[in-house]
Amino acid sequence: MDKHYADTVRLLLNIAPDVFDNDIFAMKGGTAINLFLRDMPRLSVDIDVVYRPWQTPRGQALQAINQELAAIAQRVERLGVQTRLIRSKDLGDTKLIAENEASQVKVEVNVVFRGTVLPIERRPLSAGTGDLFGVEFAVPVLAPDELYAGKLVAALDRQHPRDLFDV
Repeated sequence: MDKHYADTVRLLLNIAPDVFDNDIFAMKGGTAINLFLRDMPRLSVDIDVVYRPWQTPRGQALQAINQELAAIAQRVERLGVQTRLIRSKDLGDTKLIAENEASQVKVEVNVVFRGTVLPIERRPLSAGTGDLFGVEFAVPVLAPDELYAGKLVAALDRQHPRDLFDV
């Protein structure tokens, strides 16, 4: 395995418990598939999250997202990881960059699609990922059907090969 990729996965695995130390975010996207459902079939090292409460008015949801990203930054910095919050025009902070001397991981909240269709599942790392990196923990993840549906939407929207590969 490429050293840079392994270092980036280590950073992601180091910060993930702090990213999901709340009741409002769940993991979605390729990294959820590649580290929690499957045994790392492709390189995917960002953390895509969905804001779980679907009935919250947009303004309140954006405020809650901004506040939680700031709280995540504080928790992650205690690990010796540097963080930067990234503002989106008129939306506040919707991304967090976490980095150490070797790697960088992006935490990105989807502010357009909020809530979930299916119940959230608390999932442990895939066996292969846990064994390879010597860690065990679980995070809230979208249900597999919803994860793959999201990848199909992304494949049709972006038309990027990685989305088709994930499906």
